[in-house]
Amino acid sequence: MDRKVKGITIMEVLVVMAIIAILASASILGLRNLVQRERLYSAMTQVANDLKEVQFRSMSSNMVWGVRFCANQSQYKIFAVDPATVVGGCPRDAEPSCTNDSTTQRLVSLPPGVLPQANYYVLFDRRGYPLNWNCGIGALSITLSNSYGSRTVIVDRVGRIRYE
Repeated sequence: MDRKVKGITIMEVLVVMAIIAILASASILGLRNLVQRERLYSAMTQVANDLKEVQFRSMSSNMVWGVRFCANQSQYKIFAVDPATVVGGCPRDAEPSCTNDSTTQRLVSLPPGVLPQANYYVLFDRRGYPLNWNCGIGALSITLSNSYGSRTVIVDRVGRIRYE
């Protein structure tokens, strides 16, 4: 009498486990890229919304408001300039460097791993126009990056804020 034993062999179990391990590692890599992409997109929209808020505060108050980004720091500063120091619409004691925190109103943290690529400094006058450090009206592009890539928030010469 020839009796066959039904069941699975150890080789079959190992093959199935290897296939599961390969699929799991591929999905974890894809999930990591998805998380990094969403963090970058979240940071981009957060920066654009904060720039719009600062622009609105400048237009609705008697103060010049601004934002300062420091390269390779995961926070940026939102600040107001004292109206007594504004001469002809230009704050004379404003400091564009990242070492002066005396005017900081609020520190805003970026999502983990997202950093600005350079130092950026922008003020908004009472009409909502962006001013650079020399108090000239000008455009500004803020580039944020992480391990996924980079995104740019653009403030044009007339104060429109958009992102790419």
